[in-house]
Amino acid sequence: MQRGSALIRGGLARVSRSCPVHAAPSTSAFRGCSGSLKSLRFPSRGAMIEEAGDAAGADPEKKWTKRDLRHTSAVVICPPSSQWGPIQEIRSVNDKSYVRWMPHVNLLYPFLLDDDDDGDEAPRRNFDAAAAVAREALAGIEPFTVTLRTFSRFEHANSCTVWLHPSEPPLEENDDLGNAEAAARQPPVSRGIVRTQAALERAFPFADHLSAISPHSGYTPHLSVGQWDDVAAAAAAERTLRDAWEPVTFEVDAVYLTSRAGADAPFEFKARVPLGEQPGGAWRRGDDDDTAGDGGGWWTEAYRPPPPPEGARCLRPRPKRRWRGKRRSKGGGGGRGDGAP
Repeated sequence: MQRGSALIRGGLARVSRSCPVHAAPSTSAFRGCSGSLKSLRFPSRGAMIEEAGDAAGADPEKKWTKRDLRHTSAVVICPPSSQWGPIQEIRSVNDKSYVRWMPHVNLLYPFLLDDDDDGDEAPRRNFDAAAAVAREALAGIEPFTVTLRTFSRFEHANSCTVWLHPSEPPLEENDDLGNAEAAARQPPVSRGIVRTQAALERAFPFADHLSAISPHSGYTPHLSVGQWDDVAAAAAAERTLRDAWEPVTFEVDAVYLTSRAGADAPFEFKARVPLGEQPGGAWRRGDDDDTAGDGGGWWTEAYRPPPPPEGARCLRPRPKRRWRGKRRSKGGGGGRGDGAP
């Protein structure tokens, strides 16, 4: 036992002499520890940044993660406002999110915190950088056409959401098919939307909520038009809407970065990112109107829908948000967010 103690004391003395621990750290002190520290390989700062996931075009000091996601931001596709009429007629009565969300198809939601809340003169690092990343990611996707021609629904624990199905335009020889037959066949989902969403998710891999929310179906493009209290009521509404619906077809030539200032504020278009190799860059709110093209675009206008009718679902008191299942400690700002369509 004494021999062992002596060996330990001798070893400690040798280490102390070769790498003094009482002296202030210095280059020479670390050189003296050649037998220990030099054998350790520390990654360079650049390697650590790259390993953490470099968001192209972002501030190199700030790498986005799930912690940066908020339910007050989204990347969406929207039909032009000139075609909102029949959609808003349904939503104004039945959609709890009518006054907060414009008609839209979510691509990434939740999305990055909009850091432009302090006014147009404040730095917009997140959304400016995100617009540049999205522009590069979507350069290989050309504009495409979408048709809203039938309905489907999601069934939740205490309600059902009815939504318009964004599909491929009907083939010319099938233009005269009735809605009943189209619904029975459930027309193929828009390939353009699926490709666009996949490209964006590759560019923002931390924003994968919409593709991960269902392990079976993955990302499901949809344009929500309302909520009903049970399956029977939703199924009846779906049939009624389908019978009266006239298909809406529009071109998708851009995606939009949207955000809202608070839980009760409406979403606003903050940036427009064109698809493909269209001339010009992304439009961002605060830019001159000339950069929007054609002397400004419909997306530059604030979303101010007509007042909903009495008894509309959006006028019901909203229940307090509750946690369901295990509370997540990281990312997304927690929960599903309020009014998420």
